[in-house]
Amino acid sequence: MSERKFVIYLVDDDVKTLIMYKHQLEKRIEHPLEVHVFAYGENCLDRMEEQKADIIVLDYYLNAIREDAMTGIEVLGKIKAMSPQTEVIMISGQDDMETAIQCIRNGAYDYIIKNEKAMSRLELVVNKILYQNEKKA
Repeated sequence: MSERKFVIYLVDDDVKTLIMYKHQLEKRIEHPLEVHVFAYGENCLDRMEEQKADIIVLDYYLNAIREDAMTGIEVLGKIKAMSPQTEVIMISGQDDMETAIQCIRNGAYDYIIKNEKAMSRLELVVNKILYQNEKKA
């Protein structure tokens, strides 16, 4: 296994969700990780200018705190324009096929519905991406 630290950004306007995802990923993913959390997509994009992420877990709705915040789909487009190799996992409470298709068409690696299986699915997808990145290196 590589000693390189993989950089993961978590973007969600729910602070409790961010803390839970960060804790679980650091605890359950066997690869060395550097995990950063952001309540707004704009903050994530600013950080991307300094340090590219390997994976970004991005909430579809990001306006619970600030109504004028960019949506997840807008942030997704900017991430893929800045760093096409960064894999973006969209996560949302929307159990809607059209929303999922829209995210995938806009460059998302996967779409996860926030439910009781979301954390285990997120771990699975993150591990898959990290394994694929290790094979490329």
